[in-house]
Amino acid sequence: MRNSSRDSFGRVLVLGLALVSLIALGGWFVFERFGSTEPPRVAVADTPAGSRAVPAQVPAVRATVAEVVGLVEWTHGAQWKALSVGDELAPDDSVRTSPGARVDLWVGDEASRLSISERSEVQVGEVTSSVHSIRLARGRVDVDYRGKEGRVLRVQSENGTVAETREARFTMLRHGAVVAVAMRGGSVNLSSAGVTVQVGAGQQSVVFDGAKPLAPEPIPLEVLLKVAAKASANEALCVSLTGKVRVGTEVFVEGEPTEVAQDGSFRKDVPRLEGLSQVKVVAREPSGEISEMMLACRPRVSIRPPRTETVKFRWKEAP
Repeated sequence: MRNSSRDSFGRVLVLGLALVSLIALGGWFVFERFGSTEPPRVAVADTPAGSRAVPAQVPAVRATVAEVVGLVEWTHGAQWKALSVGDELAPDDSVRTSPGARVDLWVGDEASRLSISERSEVQVGEVTSSVHSIRLARGRVDVDYRGKEGRVLRVQSENGTVAETREARFTMLRHGAVVAVAMRGGSVNLSSAGVTVQVGAGQQSVVFDGAKPLAPEPIPLEVLLKVAAKASANEALCVSLTGKVRVGTEVFVEGEPTEVAQDGSFRKDVPRLEGLSQVKVVAREPSGEISEMMLACRPRVSIRPPRTETVKFRWKEAP
C-alpha cells in the first residue's frame, strides 16, 4: 500500500516539474519575441575604412564682388544693371567694365582673386568644387589663383583658346583677334588649335585668332613703342600716326583702342578738335607694363591770298 502511494507521489512530482519547465520556457520566448526594447538593426553595406558617402555636387554661387571702381555692370538674364560690392555671381552671369573702371572678384574662396580691367567683359562659367571656369569675351583679366584640393581654373576666350592652371598669378587679354598670356608666378597650360604650351613664370605667349600658341618667351624688360607722325593735306586732321609695338601689345590713342596688325604695326588718323594740341599714345604689353608718348598736332597750313599788283593809269596825257 505504501509503495502505491509513493509511486503516485513521484508521478505528481515529475508532472509538476515538467509544467514549471514549460511555463519558464514560454515566458522566455515571449520576452525575447515581444519584450525587448532594443531597436531593430538595419543592414548597412560595408564600405572601405575611413571612407564616407559623398553627396552629389550641386553648383553654387562661388564668385563674390570684393571691390568696384568706376561704372561696372552685370547681367543675370537679359538686363544689365550696376554691380556692387557683396553681389554674388552665378554661372552664366556676365560682368562688363566701362573706360577707367575695374572690378575685383573673390573666386571660390578668399585665397583666389580675379581683377577685371577697364573695357572688359567676362562671363562666369562652370562652378564646382573641382573646376572654376570663366569666359573672356574681350579685354583683360589679372588672376591670382591658389589651388585647393586639386581644383583647377580655366579661362577661355571665344576663339577657343584656353588657359588652365592649378595655382598661378598671370594676366590674360583678348584684343581683337589676339589672345595673350603673361605669367608672374606659377605656370599655365595655354591651348589652342589642338596644341598646348606651358607658360612659366616670367614668360608670355600669344595666340592669333585661334591658331597654335606661339612658343613662350621671356617677358621684355622695356615696352616697345615707336611712333612717327606726319602732317596731312587734310585740314580736318590733327595728325596721321604710324607705329610699331611688340606682338600682343595693346595701343590706345587719346584713350581709344587702336587696331594692331599681327606684325605689331598700327596706323591712326586723329581728327582736329577744338582745344586739342597734343595726342597721347599709350602702349600696354600683356604683362601690364605701359609706355606713353605725346605728339603735337600739326599747325594749320595758312593759305595766303594771291598778291594783287597795283596799276596806275594816266588819262588825258599826250604820249
